[in-house]
Amino acid sequence: MNYQSLRQDELERVSSLFKILGHPKRLQLLYLLMQNRMTVSEISQALEWEQSAVSHQLQLLKQKKLVTASRRGKNMVYQLTSPQIMALIADAIEDRNLGR
Repeated sequence: MNYQSLRQDELERVSSLFKILGHPKRLQLLYLLMQNRMTVSEISQALEWEQSAVSHQLQLLKQKKLVTASRRGKNMVYQLTSPQIMALIADAIEDRNLGR
């Protein structure tokens, strides 16, 4: 795809993705989920956030289809949906570390 072939709806979709990824708390949560599937309680403990804050961020990420949830007993377990998103985050972190 060349630059001129980008439609407005494609630009808006990509912009929306970067807006979601640009929030520090969501990025921290996504980075944690890159390492393992987790429940809200596990995420809350690992990040030292209130469970309501974790749930809110997860709902936003689910709306953008960046995470999925599956049931494990009484709990919902969250995981990243896209290897491409994992690669994007990992590349951004690596680039930041190289630029120190």
